Amino acid sequence: MNKKEWLDYLYYYLGEQQYDFKLFGAKKDGEKVITTKWYKYSEVIFPLDPNEDYKIDWINNRQILPNEVVLDYDGGEDIEDIIKKITIDNLTFYAFSTGSRGYHIHIFFRRQLNNDEKRKIIRKYGAEEQKVGATSIALEFSKHWKSGRIKKLIYHGNYKK
Repeated sequence: MNKKEWLDYLYYYLGEQQYDFKLFGAKKDGEKVITTKWYKYSEVIFPLDPNEDYKIDWINNRQILPNEVVLDYDGGEDIEDIIKKITIDNLTFYAFSTGSRGYHIHIFFRRQLNNDEKRKIIRKYGAEEQKVGATSIALEFSKHWKSGRIKKLIYHGNYKK
């Protein structure tokens, strides 16, 4: 899967066209970090001006969806054990290697969750809590702005309707 296919999958399948989530690009220029403004998915994927097709190229961060919980691990955990627990709980999830030593596991639900619900799930699986609120995450199948390494899918559980 590539970046465009994943963004479409998030919008149409996992988000069921309910969330016009936001995206932005970031890169390092020496010691400086350069970022773009936030754009909605629809602004990047459905440009009215054909000269704006370039936008998808520099996108490498996205907003966490209201029906998504992101479990963030920095690599000291037994990721296979965590995946087994999530699988036993019969949740829809996608586990990614961040390209560094960490992992992100994205869990999707059929409804929006509030921050308290997200925090409970994050705590249940022993992840870091900084991804609870309205925050951004490195975009899947894209190069990380700092490391330049691609965030790769390592495992996923089936989506059940």
